[in-house]
Amino acid sequence: MSSPPSSPKTLDERPLIGLSVEVLDSPHYEGRRRYQLFVDYADCLRRAGAIPVLIPGDTPSSDLDCILDSLDGLLMTGGDDADLRPLGGPAPEDSCRPIPIEQQELNLHLVAHAKARNLPVFGICLGMQMIGLANESPYIQHIESAEAHTKGIEHQVIASEGSHLAEIVGTQAFAVASFHHQALKEPGPYLAPAAFSEDGLLEAVEDSALAFHIGVQWHPERLPDSDATLALFSRFVEAARAYGREEANA
Repeated sequence: MSSPPSSPKTLDERPLIGLSVEVLDSPHYEGRRRYQLFVDYADCLRRAGAIPVLIPGDTPSSDLDCILDSLDGLLMTGGDDADLRPLGGPAPEDSCRPIPIEQQELNLHLVAHAKARNLPVFGICLGMQMIGLANESPYIQHIESAEAHTKGIEHQVIASEGSHLAEIVGTQAFAVASFHHQALKEPGPYLAPAAFSEDGLLEAVEDSALAFHIGVQWHPERLPDSDATLALFSRFVEAARAYGREEANA
């Protein structure tokens, strides 16, 4: 008797990485409701040996298990601002441009569902903030040093000694590109600090109890050739590949 056909995952060891995608809609965007994602994220994943899979920002939460069943990792991408009202927080400040509520709910559900599976998660900018909010991290709607962290301004960050992030990028200061005015105030009860900027802003968080669960406040994909970016995406994809092998052998 012939053996059953192999699944695509047994033939191609490139892990499938899901990417969260923005929803652009009124009142902050004109024209028809649409999705947006900068290609830099997918480029970095492909370069590291993964296959990117886009997850629309208005995907119903009821579809998540089916989607995550097919993935080996989750990249929470950047975007506009969080809306704290559904979480019992204050209304957005004048400087804020809140993402649609369904996009925020999806992002929070993605983090929770992925964490429950120990699915590797890498959060960037808004993605880190969603990881934080999903883990009850205190939040800053507008940081006082916003001018030093917006518009792609490069500055230095240092990974915290003993962190998973430091094991990946080292403990020497390195340059990053920032595009944010909101941030996590503290890691909160379920995450650990993983990096800080020169002005003391929390720049990365992680859950070291999981195989790969890291959020960074900067945009590594905007400096794709930097040593830190290459190391981060390489280790993330490596973790996703290991997850896929474990699931295939389960």
